[in-house]
Amino acid sequence: AATLQTDDDRSLAAPLVVVADGGRRDVASKATAAPAPKLQRDYEQMAVVCEVQTELPYANQAYERFTPQGPAALLPKGDRYALVWTASHADAERIAALDDAAFLAELYRHFGGRQGLFLSASPRKTFPLKLAYVGSTAADRVVRIGNAAQTLHPVSGQGFNIGLRDAWELASLCGDTAPDALGNAAMLRAYARGRRVDVLGGVGFTDFLVRVFSNDIAPVRHARGLGLLALELCPPLKNFVARRMIFGARG
Repeated sequence: AATLQTDDDRSLAAPLVVVADGGRRDVASKATAAPAPKLQRDYEQMAVVCEVQTELPYANQAYERFTPQGPAALLPKGDRYALVWTASHADAERIAALDDAAFLAELYRHFGGRQGLFLSASPRKTFPLKLAYVGSTAADRVVRIGNAAQTLHPVSGQGFNIGLRDAWELASLCGDTAPDALGNAAMLRAYARGRRVDVLGGVGFTDFLVRVFSNDIAPVRHARGLGLLALELCPPLKNFVARRMIFGARG
């Protein structure tokens, strides 16, 4: 079994340790610290995040607007929206430092009025956006899932979806594994092997979207516009892409 020592000197023993700390190095112990990423890329962007209240009634829909500076998304959260606004480092710091009135006005100019005016916003925070793929490397009864295994750009929300599928596949495998084999090397190799195609597909797709939708070169801009139009005009294609984004390689 694996043994973890807590800050208050308690010892916890289990056949398997699942690291799902979101990739936060400040909470990682020596035993669960992330290995060096197999693939990493600095997008030289930051995300400005907060919660916002809109003028129009809550529509139970998510919205994403693509701009040359990066995407901006409104994600349902209770009766408000969580905002993820991508910008360069300098612009993100400037946007986050605006007072509420100036911030809401600039957000409306940037995002548009699909949900009417923006009425209020919570305090803003900023996060650097990077790709860091560690993979489902599992050894010594420790396995990493979600952002602890792969940190992605927030475009299209694939980091969250992949994390859910990581948890589902690991839970399913644990349920199918004999108690005396739980957490052993063979089980963890099977988990890593089963997740590889889905995770690498999501990593590659997300990186592709960042490059395409953060690019203002005219041919690329026209091509992505035609691609989005094709999705809108062809429901079967749109449904296929949506299922792959939600359910992964098995969608």
